[in-house]
Amino acid sequence: MSVIPGAEPFSRDGGPVGVLLCHGFTGSPQSLRPWAEFLADAGLTVSVPRLPGHGTTWQEMNRTRSEDWFAEAERSFELLRAKTDEIFLMGLSLGGCIALRMAELRGAAVSGLVVV
Repeated sequence: MSVIPGAEPFSRDGGPVGVLLCHGFTGSPQSLRPWAEFLADAGLTVSVPRLPGHGTTWQEMNRTRSEDWFAEAERSFELLRAKTDEIFLMGLSLGGCIALRMAELRGAAVSGLVVV
């Protein structure tokens, strides 16, 4: 698998408040990089995973399913949970849908939600 340069996941450790940012369908972490950097510069711990198949080729993406994308978001959530006291979910388009579903399933483990 070949990831398009710039489409790699982004993360930065900061304070005890974590943010999981999820990009949109056919997008990549690159599309959320300015938002993620703004939040990280404000002292938050930020994670922007690359959803499987995204930021690659259409052939690679065609081999992935929505369950794969959600599983990657859940994995990133658990990593954030291990190093922060609270987590906010934020997402763009499909990423917003993932954030909404995760908030529904995780309940009190989610401190807030922002969808665009």
